[in-house]
Amino acid sequence: MNNQSFSPLSAAEMAVIWKQYMNDKAISCMLKQFLCHVDDLEIQKAIQGTLHITTKNSDALTAIFLKENMPIPLGFGEGDLDAEAPKLFSDSFYLLYLKHISNVLLLSATTGVDVAARNDVRSFFRSLLLKAEKLNQTITDLLLEKQIFIELPPIPIADASDMNDRELFLGSYFDEKRPLTVIEISHIVSSIQTNLIAKDLILGFAQTAPSQDIQAFLLKGRELVQQHIESLSQPLMVENIPVTMKWDYGVEKSSVPPFSEKLMMFHLAAMITENVRGYGLAMSTSPRLDLALNYTNFTTEILEYAKEVSRISIEQGWLEEPPHIPFPKIHLE
Repeated sequence: MNNQSFSPLSAAEMAVIWKQYMNDKAISCMLKQFLCHVDDLEIQKAIQGTLHITTKNSDALTAIFLKENMPIPLGFGEGDLDAEAPKLFSDSFYLLYLKHISNVLLLSATTGVDVAARNDVRSFFRSLLLKAEKLNQTITDLLLEKQIFIELPPIPIADASDMNDRELFLGSYFDEKRPLTVIEISHIVSSIQTNLIAKDLILGFAQTAPSQDIQAFLLKGRELVQQHIESLSQPLMVENIPVTMKWDYGVEKSSVPPFSEKLMMFHLAAMITENVRGYGLAMSTSPRLDLALNYTNFTTEILEYAKEVSRISIEQGWLEEPPHIPFPKIHLE
């Protein structure tokens, strides 16, 4: 008999289910607010489908927590959103947000399948992987249909033998640069996409944050994101590669907060995590030294900002600790 379903959760399994639960609860709050204001019926259906996935995820993970006698994370709930607050983001932004969420679900499901040994945990993440892949395809089709999908035009491909010179291929920060590879281009565009979504999300949060200090901190983050977008776009401009993307997808004029500041800061931290992951992957697959150095600098800057996110969240009592090893008992003589 296979007893993997009855073995204690490993640290890796605890980590992935805890993180998944927290993300699902936060995303569900956002989607519930979006549903109150979406105008496009197709986008409304996509939001409902995504909300169904995150809600079912939370229920399934709650069952695992209870079975293990683990504390159920506080996460986020009705107190973290005001469904009656005016619309804050456009329908186009909703759809791009859903695309981002489908990518996050795909990544977390893949990670869960990879690290989990216990049957019930593996089953959960295998099921999520199938649902996330289907959702991602649905969202991509909608983006294409509504002409919102960010797509690069075809580019001429040089003979591979043109890049046999090692010094030319690696280049330097100051010397003349070789042309970008398609891999480098794809990572640049992907990083721009993530930053564009983050920029509008942060603007909406800053516009509605009740605290002036939080508002100022969010605007500082938006300025940092804008600087990264401009730096990332520069190599494409040098190569005369047109990137047909809107630079602002729509933040409405409302100043009424639809989300708690706790939820805003959690989402900000989550976007930072995605950016760091994207920059790390781009750096590891971009041999051109100037690009690698840029990604290194971007990562350093955004991690410094992330430290402030954590500091503020701790000071305000918003940071929920993941499961950890008990602190050692100190025996005083």
